[in-house]
Amino acid sequence: MKNKKISLMIVGGISAVIFVVFSMFIYVNYVQDSLWDKSINDILETTSQEEKAFNVYMTKEMTNSQNILTNIAYLQTKIPQYLQHLSNREEAKYLYIDYTNDCYYDENGNYPLGDEQLFQQIKADNNSQGFLEPYLNSKTGIKTFATYVKTSDSQSVIVKETQLSFIIENFSLSFYNDLGFSYIVKDNGEILIRSKHRNSNRTFKNLFDLIDLSGNDAKTIESFKASLSKRDKGVALFNYQDSSNVFCYVPLQQNNHWFIISIIPNNVIMKQANNIIISSIILCSGIAGAISCVVLLYIRDNRKHKRMLENLAFYDHLTMLYNYQKFKTEGEKLFLERNHTLLAVLYLDINDFKIINELYGYKYGDKILTQLANILKKLVIAPGLTCRVNADNFLIMQSYHDRTELENLCQEINQKFCNLLESLDNKNNTIVKIGICCYEDDQTISGIDGLIDCSHLALNAYIPGQTNNYYFYNSKMHDQMIRKVEIENNMESALLNNEFTFYLQPKYAPNGQVMLGAEALVRWLEPSGNLIMPGEFIPIFEQNGFILKMDEYIFESVCKFLYQRIIENLPNVPISINISRLHLYQDDFIERYSKIKNKYSLPDKLVELEITENILLDNIERIRNIIIELQNNGFTCSIDDFGSGYSSLNSLKDLPFEVIKLDRLFLINSYDIQRSQEIIKAIVEMAKTINIKTVAEGVETPSQLEFLKMIDCDMIQGYIFSKPRPIKEFEQLLINQEK
Repeated sequence: MKNKKISLMIVGGISAVIFVVFSMFIYVNYVQDSLWDKSINDILETTSQEEKAFNVYMTKEMTNSQNILTNIAYLQTKIPQYLQHLSNREEAKYLYIDYTNDCYYDENGNYPLGDEQLFQQIKADNNSQGFLEPYLNSKTGIKTFATYVKTSDSQSVIVKETQLSFIIENFSLSFYNDLGFSYIVKDNGEILIRSKHRNSNRTFKNLFDLIDLSGNDAKTIESFKASLSKRDKGVALFNYQDSSNVFCYVPLQQNNHWFIISIIPNNVIMKQANNIIISSIILCSGIAGAISCVVLLYIRDNRKHKRMLENLAFYDHLTMLYNYQKFKTEGEKLFLERNHTLLAVLYLDINDFKIINELYGYKYGDKILTQLANILKKLVIAPGLTCRVNADNFLIMQSYHDRTELENLCQEINQKFCNLLESLDNKNNTIVKIGICCYEDDQTISGIDGLIDCSHLALNAYIPGQTNNYYFYNSKMHDQMIRKVEIENNMESALLNNEFTFYLQPKYAPNGQVMLGAEALVRWLEPSGNLIMPGEFIPIFEQNGFILKMDEYIFESVCKFLYQRIIENLPNVPISINISRLHLYQDDFIERYSKIKNKYSLPDKLVELEITENILLDNIERIRNIIIELQNNGFTCSIDDFGSGYSSLNSLKDLPFEVIKLDRLFLINSYDIQRSQEIIKAIVEMAKTINIKTVAEGVETPSQLEFLKMIDCDMIQGYIFSKPRPIKEFEQLLINQEK
C-alpha cells in the first residue's frame, strides 16, 4: 500500500513536472509569438513614419523650388546672385537650367550646357517635378541627391543639389536605440541611400545580391522581390552578417520604384522574450509561484518594451516632448472630449534662432531648444500638451478659464527664456514669439488641425517691435486669406474681361484755375458694379508678379485715351502713371513701353512715369541709366512719395528726374509743424534751383494750400481741388476749363 502511494506520488510528480514543462512550453511559445507580432508592427510603423517624413520633406522641397523658379522669371541678369543667396549652406546648392538658351546657371555665373548625365536625365524626364537617383557630383566629387521643378513648357528648370550625407543625417536612417538601420532601395534591389550605421554594408550595390550570398532560401527571396514589384508593404526574415534579421519594407509615395527597408537583428527584437523564457525555466520548480512570477515579469517587461517603442515613435529625440504626430493624436482626443472646457493652441517660434545657430553653433542651439522644452514642461499643466514641431517651432494645447491666463503664460515663457539666455551669457535680444488660437473665437474651426493652422496664421501676424510677444487669432485673418485667394483666382479673367480701369486725379496750378496734368489711378470694377480699391489688390499683385501685366494694361489704356482725344482734336494734359519696381528688373521693359507709346503716336512728354522713391535704394547707377533711356524715348520721369524713404537728397544729386512729388506725410504727420514746413520749403527751393518741378499730393485743407502757394509749389494734387474722377467726369473738367 505504501509502495503504491509512493508510485502514485512519483507518477503524480512526474505528471506534474510534465504538466509544468508542457504548460511552460505553451507559454514560452505564446510569449515569443505575441512579442514578435507586437515588435514587428511597431518597427513597421517606425518605417512608415520614416517614409512619411521623407514624403513631407520632398513635398516641401518641391514647393520651395516652385517658388524659386517663379522668382527667377523676374530676375534676368541677377540669377547667379540669387542662386548664391539661396546656396548659403554647404550641403545644398542650386542650379538653374535654361534649355532654350542651352545654358545653366550656378552661384558663380552661367555656362553652356554639356552632355552631363544630370542635364540629359532631367530633360528626358516627362514629369514636371521629381528627384533623381543619388549620383557623384562631377564638380565636388561628393555623392549628391537632386530634386528639380520645371516650368510648364519644360524649358526652364530649378535644380537643388543636396549632399547625400545631409539627407542621411536629416532622416536618421537608424532607429531602435541605434540597433537597427535603414536603406532606401529601388524595387530591383539597387541600394540608393544607405545608413552610416556600423552594420550597414558599404560594398554591395544591390540588396538582392547581399541576401542571396547570405545563404537565404530562394523562394523567400523571390517572394520578397515579388512584393517589392507590386509595391506591397510588409516583413521578411533573412540571414545577414551570420544572424537572422527582420526586413521591414514600405514603398515611398513620391516614387513608384523606391522603398524604405528597415533591418534589425531578430535577437534584439526577442531579447525581452528571451529574458522571460530564461526566468520561466529557472522558476519551473516553483510551479504556481513560478507561473505567477513569470506573468508579472511578462506584464512589467511588456510595458517597458511598449514604453521604449512609444518613445521612439511618439517623442522628439532631442527635447523628449511629444512629436508633431503624437501631439495631433492626443490633441484631437482633448478637442473631442472638451465638453464646455475652453481650449487654445499656441504656436511658438524663437525669433531669429538661425542667427543663434550661426553665431554659437548647432550644439549651443540644441542646448537652447532643450532648455526651452524644460521650461514648457514645467509651465504646461496636465491635461495640457506640448510638442516640438520642427527646428525652433513648438506647440502647446492648453485649457483656460480666462484669456489673461494665456497672456500670463506667454509672458512667463518669454521671461524665463530671456533669463535662460542671460544665464548662458547670450547678449542677443531674442524672444519667443507666439501665435494663439482660442476655439471660442471661431467655432467653425474643425479639429486640432484647424486650431494649429489658425495659431500659425496668428504667429505670422506678429509684428517685430510690438509690445507683447504674442498675437491672438481672429476671424479677420481667415477672411483675409480667403479674400486673397478670391482675388488671385479672379485676376486673370478680370484682365481678359477689361475689368481694370483707371480714374484720373487732376493736378492744378496753386490758384486752382488751371489744370496742368493728372495722375492715372487703377480701379477694379467687377461685372456686379462693385468697385475694388487698389489698396486691396495691389499688394497681392506685387507679391505674385501679376502687377507687371496690370501695369502694362493700364499704361496702354491711358495711351489709348490720350490718342483718342488727339485725333478728335480735344484738349489734353500730361498724365502720370505709376510703375512697379518689378518692371525695372525686366530687360525689355523700356522697349515694350516705348512700342506702346509709339503705337499711338503720342508726342513726347505727354506721358509721365512715376517711380516710387524706395526703388532708388537698389542700384543708383542702374536706375540712372533707365531714367535717361526713358527720357530719350520721350517719357517724363518723376519721383513718387519723395521723402518717404532714406535716399531723397542722394537721388536729387545723382538722378536726372524732372518732377518730384512730395509725400503727403510731410503735410499730415508731424510733431513739429513749423519744422516740417521749413523742410518742405527748402526742398521746393532746392528743386527750383536745379530746374525740377514739384507736386504736392494729398492736399486737403486750405491752410495746407496757402502754405504751398506761399513757397511757390508748382502743382497741387488732392481733394482740396478734386478727388480721383472716372474718365467721363474728368473729360467734363477739361471741357469746362477750355470754355
